[in-house]
Amino acid sequence: MILSASEIAIIGVGSTIVGTLLGAWIGYRLSLSLAQVTARRGAAMKLREAFKDEILAVNPAQHALEIELPVFLENAFDKHRAAVFDFDSFLKPTERTDFYAAWYRYYCHSDDCNENGIPYFGQYSCRGLTIEKEHEMKKRVRDRIEKILDFAKYQ
Repeated sequence: MILSASEIAIIGVGSTIVGTLLGAWIGYRLSLSLAQVTARRGAAMKLREAFKDEILAVNPAQHALEIELPVFLENAFDKHRAAVFDFDSFLKPTERTDFYAAWYRYYCHSDDCNENGIPYFGQYSCRGLTIEKEHEMKKRVRDRIEKILDFAKYQ
């Protein structure tokens, strides 16, 4: 089969158009993916940043807090809640269930708390506890916060 010059030109132009469109589509998809990864990393960083002071405060090596632990955590609740809700939209449905279970376990007074649960930080009261029990309480707080932050790792 012999092709004429015009047929070769049409094939060349068609291939160029198809290649350009394919390259544009690939570039578009990659830029969307990059934007999503960047946004998730930003939300993960915000989540980690929101809990930074509390993680530092419950470190057993730290000096005693100036205010009681439950009050300290309750004062930071709005900051935590905002970061949690910002990060939520970047989770898969299966991750979201586990993420909110860890979040509710941190701030609710019982494990069967639902999304309408009322914050109860009195569960972390150290009043009247020995130093060892106070360290255990702070470890419980730290462990619960770290369960939340586990979802923001590797972002």
